[in-house]
Order: sequence, then C-alpha cells, then structure tokens
Amino acid sequence: MTTVNIEMLDLGDVVAELMESQGEKWLKIATRVVGNPDGARDVLQEAVRRVLLRNRPFQTRDEIRMYLARTISNAAIELYHIRRRERKRQLPLKDYLVAAPESYEPQDSLERKEHIEEEQRLMELLRQGLARLPVKQYEAVYLTVMEPGLSSIREAGIERGIPYSTLRHRSIQGLSSLRKYIEKGLRAMPSKVVLA
Repeated sequence: MTTVNIEMLDLGDVVAELMESQGEKWLKIATRVVGNPDGARDVLQEAVRRVLLRNRPFQTRDEIRMYLARTISNAAIELYHIRRRERKRQLPLKDYLVAAPESYEPQDSLERKEHIEEEQRLMELLRQGLARLPVKQYEAVYLTVMEPGLSSIREAGIERGIPYSTLRHRSIQGLSSLRKYIEKGLRAMPSKVVLA
C-alpha cells in the first residue's frame, strides 16, 4: 500500500468516489440494520456529513474508506436504537392492562383469537431462533437489543469487556440469523384457508 501526501487527498473527492464505487454495498448493509431503504439512505447521508464535518487528515484512500464504512455502520446502529426506543414509547398498553370493550360479534372474536395465535407462533419462532444462535451471538443480541438497562452498544461492551466492534459485529450477525430463521419459519407455516 503506497502512502499519498496528505495535501494531495481531497476528502470530498475521495468520499464522492467511494460512494460511487461502494455506495450500493453500504446501502444494502445499512438496510439490513435499519430495516428499510429510506432509513438506510438517511444513514449514508448522515455518515458522509459526519466524515466531511470531522475533516480529519488521512494518509490513504483506504483509511478514508475504512473510516467512512465504520461511520456508516455506527450511524445505522444509532438509528436502529433510536427507532427501537421510539417504538417502545409508542406501544399501546397491553389488552390485559386495559379492559377492552367486550364484543359479542363472532368475527371480532375469531380475529382476536387469530391475532393471539399469530403472536404466539412468532414468539415461539423467536425463542427457537435465539436457542439456535451461537453463544457469543446470543450474548451480543441479548446485550444490544434485549437488555433494557443499557442505553448503547458501547456501554454494553464496556460492561462485559467486549470490544465495541466485536460486539457490534456479533449482534448484526445474530440479528441477521434470527431474521432469516423467522422468515423461513413463517414461510413454512400453512396458509390460512379462507371460507367464502
């Protein structure tokens, strides 16, 4: 790897070249983390903004590429956690905490029953998927997604003595495996029969 004089590297030009050559790959990775392409595009824009504002000196294009990739990954994880916290705040109270008005319509009763059965199937798939994860991936998913007391992946890593990048990688791998397992389980379930 050859070293390039710092003055010869224009950060904006290199970032633009990298986004041209690596943007699609980074967009797919960010989409897997945040769950939708629009959010992933926001992540890429935010990461580019952070890198350009920070304007640190780099010696090579590889340094810029690695720094930008790490910034994209961090921005995606941050957005994922922000959205997760927002979803938790907006969750309705559970039905058993607030008495719902009783409906005596057979259709309503059947819909409620189907909804409960669907939730139970999803929870069972989640339990099975978690049980199949390698121990270190399970620990990472538990610490970064399921542990309510920790506010960031960095804090979780510090508490357990796991390097941030290692914990983040294990968590992403674990979540990806869980998603695939649940999707496969849902596809394997028999479709509902609709009676006319």
